[in-house]
Amino acid sequence: MDCAGKHTGLDGERMKTVRGRRSWSKIEEDALILCLTNLVIEGWKSDNGFKARFLRELEKGMRKIIPATNIVANPHINSKIHVWKKEYGTLSDLLNKSGIGWNSTTSMIEIEDEGV
Repeated sequence: MDCAGKHTGLDGERMKTVRGRRSWSKIEEDALILCLTNLVIEGWKSDNGFKARFLRELEKGMRKIIPATNIVANPHINSKIHVWKKEYGTLSDLLNKSGIGWNSTTSMIEIEDEGV
């Protein structure tokens, strides 16, 4: 971290830490998604969500992919999953509205009627 409160991520991206919050790089987010996918494949996901201790397993998986990472289960991974759930809920609500859809070719939300 330099004196301006900025970090350089493992992929060379400049990341800014604001009020103690951690900014995730694209590589870190991709690694977390891969670890979550592996946990589902390994049977860590149940009908009501992930089994106990899944955050620790994610932390271990992240360390295998990115050995120099300082990401820990709590608060980093827990907070990131919370943010993703909130964003998913917002997008899900938006896509359930009439006149709004998802274009899988462009990976963008499309609005059919601008009066929506």
